[in-house]
Amino acid sequence: MSVRVEGGVIHLMGRCPADDAEDLLRQIQENPDFAVDISEAKKLHTAVMQILLALSPAVQGRPSDGSLSHELMWGLISKRDRAQKNF
Repeated sequence: MSVRVEGGVIHLMGRCPADDAEDLLRQIQENPDFAVDISEAKKLHTAVMQILLALSPAVQGRPSDGSLSHELMWGLISKRDRAQKNF
């Protein structure tokens, strides 16, 4: 399993397949104040990425794969910026 909770942080590690999306969703819902650390993620299935984009938890770290980092971070940043403009 690539979703681990430790020390107030939800860690995504290695390859995160679609099967992990449900576990990530549950962990974020049960621990809404926890950040999600993506620094150890190698690949995020679209379902996992959609959970992050839809729920917008605090995200920390950067994946080592530049393309994954770029896609995810821009999606999260643009969503956050749109939400701030609506206030």
